[in-house]
Amino acid sequence: MLSLLLWGVPAAAQEPSSGSGIALGVRGAYGIALGKVFDDQKLSFLVGNTVAPQVDLAYFLSRQLSLGAYFQYGFARGVQGIVADETSGRVLRFGFDLDYHFTPEAFVAPWVGVGMGYEVASVDVDFLQFDESVPTAEYKGIEWGHAHFGVDFQLTRSFAVGPYVTATLGQYTKYAGRVLDQPIEEGDISGDSRAFHFWIQPGVRVQFRL
Repeated sequence: MLSLLLWGVPAAAQEPSSGSGIALGVRGAYGIALGKVFDDQKLSFLVGNTVAPQVDLAYFLSRQLSLGAYFQYGFARGVQGIVADETSGRVLRFGFDLDYHFTPEAFVAPWVGVGMGYEVASVDVDFLQFDESVPTAEYKGIEWGHAHFGVDFQLTRSFAVGPYVTATLGQYTKYAGRVLDQPIEEGDISGDSRAFHFWIQPGVRVQFRL
């Protein structure tokens, strides 16, 4: 009986799919911060690495090609090396993906994709004696591009799970700051102070074909 159940898993993946259709994805990733926020300020120092859940919504234009949108909310440790009770950070990423699935109906199904989007990073410094977050800094900018690839294990025709890795290239162009939730400064990061930063994100994705 056990051998029959195990045999049925890859067999189910061989059933022909309907081709086009909607897919919902849920991801969990660890984001490794590289590059700079601005000038010589390192992303790993001001924001830090992240634990970053993500949701995807894609439409399969064909059995192999899908176009979709994503939203990611990353939790970071915040700025390091300052005198404060606590620091924390957040990184929001959202945008669009175009993915190609090499063997969409196989049990082991590799895929690759590219995309671009927008990114917002914020850092809070908590001084508990004030019972407030002071100050908060926020940086915004375009994610000029990202590439990702992974391998899906097609457990059924509509359910897949597998590892992936994403690499991004972004640049913050705007900043804002506030103290005790009151805005104190905001504007554009000057051209000679702008810098590129990168995220390397290994993780796992679960995808449901609807």
